Amino acid sequence: MKKFKIEYLIYLFILISPLLDASSCLLNTYVPNLSISPTMIIRPIIPLILLGYIFFKEKDYRIPLLLSAFIYVFYGGIHLLITNHLLTGISYGTIFEEATYVINYTYNIYLLLILFYFYKKGRLKDLNKYMFIMLIEYMGIIYFSIISKTSFTTYLEGMGYRSYFLSGNSISTVLILLFSNLITRLNDDFVSKQFEGLVMFILLGIYLIFLVGTRTGMLGFILVLLVYIIASIVIKFIKSKKINKKAIIVSVGIFGVIALLIGSIGSETLNRRIHITKESNGIVDINTNSIGHTTGDTSAIVWQINHNEIPEGYMSDSQRDAYLDMYEYCNKKEINPNDNRKQQLIYNIKLVKHQKSIIYMIFGNGKITNYGEMVLEMELPALLLNFGLLGFILYLCPFIGLVIYSIKKTYIGHVDISYVMNMFGIILAIGLSFMAGYVLFSSTCTLILSIMLCKLHKEGLE
Repeated sequence: MKKFKIEYLIYLFILISPLLDASSCLLNTYVPNLSISPTMIIRPIIPLILLGYIFFKEKDYRIPLLLSAFIYVFYGGIHLLITNHLLTGISYGTIFEEATYVINYTYNIYLLLILFYFYKKGRLKDLNKYMFIMLIEYMGIIYFSIISKTSFTTYLEGMGYRSYFLSGNSISTVLILLFSNLITRLNDDFVSKQFEGLVMFILLGIYLIFLVGTRTGMLGFILVLLVYIIASIVIKFIKSKKINKKAIIVSVGIFGVIALLIGSIGSETLNRRIHITKESNGIVDINTNSIGHTTGDTSAIVWQINHNEIPEGYMSDSQRDAYLDMYEYCNKKEINPNDNRKQQLIYNIKLVKHQKSIIYMIFGNGKITNYGEMVLEMELPALLLNFGLLGFILYLCPFIGLVIYSIKKTYIGHVDISYVMNMFGIILAIGLSFMAGYVLFSSTCTLILSIMLCKLHKEGLE
């Protein structure tokens, strides 16, 4: 305790995050009527202590912190008032669930601020060590659940293994970000500097490619590995003017083995894609009695709208018009009926168009105000459409701003493989946030993303 430093709480926070993630899922599953999860109380304790430390330690930070708190609370209050006003019988969630989104996104911004403060002060020097331990924890939890046959399946059809985590995409994204940040533990010959590192990366690859069942996991792992190999070869060529033939041969061998294993033993991800293809050919549109181009529930809602069977107050006029427009567009463009995210995006764009409200465009129209299938999973569009222009600026721009600032300050001569992989990891995270979601809303994803942003800011600076 005599040697204790306040920044050690950040290391502790990194180490307990996998346990909090698993506990949250288990509690939600086995204690569904629990009004407030203990993990919701435990998770913010350390960040609040650190934020309090910054507030009282740094006098120059007090006014900006108070001003930012006022802005986020003001925005959140207006957004929740609008959401509460727009709730109808068809709404997926409650005002409490919408408040969870507001609190979580705001919490993640302050988590970024805390990490950036301590990293800029030079007080976080062992982050890679603790992030690697974090990866070991995740791998331990995942393989224990699979071996003990207690893992939850990634999909309702029984495909994939998401272990004790809330979704396959969220755990896939966490692991991909960790992999992107820690892959530099491998040397130029693709042999781990430490045996346990090689073991962890092999276990990670097996899980993401063959077991989890998500495209995020499978394609993300292969993409990170590919970028690392190419970047390593290019950087070494620039520095020594020599082509690393051994690295090229080894890399081709690695991808050859991966392709051979996928082709011979299969993959949960491929099984899932085959299942979806078969399922899409069996969805019949009750309005046309032919193969549909929207989900079955959507065609049923459209049928009820057209036959005036929607109860009074169950849907707003804007929601009805958005459904009809989305249904017409999907049929015209022959959208895959199982492409829920595309249908969600089309519906939410149409909804904003029909609402014709400047206030909603600024403060958002609520993420959970619509039917469950139309709740927008693609995170970046959701921030703009559901949380409004102001929500988009408040929740996303601090991350984007740091990336731009770091690039501007980068001295090209100092760019190394670590810088490249952190930059790629951040770009990949933003891409995943747009395509799949479950990035900025996840506290653990944001924790890892914030660490990568901090390292990016310092690496490559002149």
